[in-house]
Amino acid sequence: MKRITVPASKEYEVVIESDFNNLKSEIEKVYSGEKIAVITDSNTSSLFYKTVENRLIGYRLYEITVPYGEKSKNAENYIKILSRLAELEFTRKDCVLSLGGGVVGDLSGFVASTYMRGITYIQCPTTLLACVDSSVGGKTAIDLPQGKNLVGTFYQPSLVYINTSALDSLPKCEIDCGMGEIVKYAFISKEITASDINCGASEDLIKKCVGIKADVVGKDEFDKGVRAILNLGHTIGHAIENLSGYTLSHGLCVAKGIGVIIDLSADFYHLSEEKVNEMKSLLGAMNFDLSIPFTKGEIGKKLFLDKKAERDGINFVLIKDIGDVRVEKLSEDYIRNTFYGDDAFSV
Repeated sequence: MKRITVPASKEYEVVIESDFNNLKSEIEKVYSGEKIAVITDSNTSSLFYKTVENRLIGYRLYEITVPYGEKSKNAENYIKILSRLAELEFTRKDCVLSLGGGVVGDLSGFVASTYMRGITYIQCPTTLLACVDSSVGGKTAIDLPQGKNLVGTFYQPSLVYINTSALDSLPKCEIDCGMGEIVKYAFISKEITASDINCGASEDLIKKCVGIKADVVGKDEFDKGVRAILNLGHTIGHAIENLSGYTLSHGLCVAKGIGVIIDLSADFYHLSEEKVNEMKSLLGAMNFDLSIPFTKGEIGKKLFLDKKAERDGINFVLIKDIGDVRVEKLSEDYIRNTFYGDDAFSV
């Protein structure tokens, strides 16, 4: 068992285990009630719900299932879940447990943060992406048709319980999705190397990622400063996701976004060819298809709907060096000139 403390305004632990055997004892440390709504998706339910139910004997569990996929992270499902909690007579003393990936986690967290102005919330991430990123830090959200994560709150869980054996059930595309976020951490911190990435997901690699994120969240819980570096690749990545109708995975889109950011960084910081090649080599350690199936103009239109867009430009996380990423505001004129027309991106 590995433990990492997230030093947010409400301090909590991330527990990394190889099974669900200690889930109940960990929940008992943070929750003294009886009722737990387990919010999950159609895929995860069939894989893990019965196991979790068997581990949580003594609690009154209520399963709430949404369809699998990003399109479930919407206002309609949000209201449906809130209504279901009200039907079940949940109170502020009860608990929501998220069982699934980032979609379920974001949706569940938003529900927990707003139902009766906030009830206990526990994360049990079952995808690599959720383990290393979205389950930690307290960001909750739903999507709008115009873009991803446009409605949400900051609401820290009381516990994050990672069962690494759950990752064994994932198809390669889901592991790749998580690796896209892991490579983001490799650019943010030199703790993660190309060798780590080549070796694939491991308990130690997950702990490294969680540790990096916990440190950043502790410094800037509400995303008003340094936490913005965790958005590396996301501004462009979210645009690609939205344009694809969410048929391309989040992590893959982040990786594609980082590829564009390397080129923007080279231009902005006047980086040497050697430095750019070093960055591209690190990104290439994943062996992903980094091509972007949309024009620069299509991406550009979406960028101005991003949460980081302001009246005089958009804040991008650029890479000055591996381990040295910085938030820079690129002017509206620069963005319109860079992301304009029917030109394709070079890879």
